[in-house]
Amino acid sequence: MKHTEVAIIGAGVTGLAAASRLSPRNYRIFEKSRGPGGRLASKRMDTIRADIGAQFFTVRDSRFQVTVDSAIAAGFVTQWQPRMGTFRDHQPIASPDQQTRLVGHPYMNSLSQFLSQDIEILTERRVQVIEPNGDVFRLIFTSGESCTADCVLVTAPVDQMVAILQHFDVEQLGSRFAMDPTWTTVLSVEEPLRGSDGESLDALFGGDHPLFDFITVENSKPGRHSNLIVVHATPEWSQQHLERDPAEISDLICQAVWETFQMKTQGRLSHRWRYARPTDPKLRAQKGIYQVAPNLWIAGDYLAGGRVEGAYLSGLEAAERILTR
Repeated sequence: MKHTEVAIIGAGVTGLAAASRLSPRNYRIFEKSRGPGGRLASKRMDTIRADIGAQFFTVRDSRFQVTVDSAIAAGFVTQWQPRMGTFRDHQPIASPDQQTRLVGHPYMNSLSQFLSQDIEILTERRVQVIEPNGDVFRLIFTSGESCTADCVLVTAPVDQMVAILQHFDVEQLGSRFAMDPTWTTVLSVEEPLRGSDGESLDALFGGDHPLFDFITVENSKPGRHSNLIVVHATPEWSQQHLERDPAEISDLICQAVWETFQMKTQGRLSHRWRYARPTDPKLRAQKGIYQVAPNLWIAGDYLAGGRVEGAYLSGLEAAERILTR
């Protein structure tokens, strides 16, 4: 049985931020997927890709700004200046603003690629359960392997966190920081996205629309060259259609786009994020982390308002607690 001083579960933004503050000799980071990224996800379709998770991020904190500036200088992040719109009375209208929005380059997961450059990640290692084992913790993987750790940081989404920590008192925590679902659909189009006044738009917030939560024209982002748009459905609509087949979801979204924009589309894929965003983004744990037991921490965007920056700062705070434990 192998042993590590610190085990980090998950190589999303939170896990990577925490690892960046720790000595490589002292930790192992376990990721269930084939690479880092978490909700900064993109999906390949034939020869093209589309962002299917977070569509952009913003910066408010100076600590995150330093990292973002470095990522911009290295070519992993760039500014996105979309022609913004929103929905009013269910109709798409232009709604320009001065918000600085940033995206990964050439795709959103490029930020994770930047953060993971000097970090060794043990990929395709899914932790099934963590249990107390004397003065340490025992991590059991779905492969049947196991290891022990003096300290554990769980950055997995809230539903996975509750399952992994079933031997600890986290059920109420999981209920308190509940997450809402989102269906994300990628469509191919042959004409620009336009508002009701005919003005071309690059992105729209959902406003008062019952289905659309956010729509993005992929080729409006630097480095993207495709005829794709990405539609995030509202949590309410997504919950209502949660168990529908992805092909049915694509058909429903195509129909809604036609009814709203009179624009023909073709569904490329639909992806269900069962736990996509905090039900109450104003509800936060102190500094985005929570101590479950001595030397056992959880951190992540769901504890920090759901934003990419919050996920990053949550990881930094967790690392500080680990270093001073």
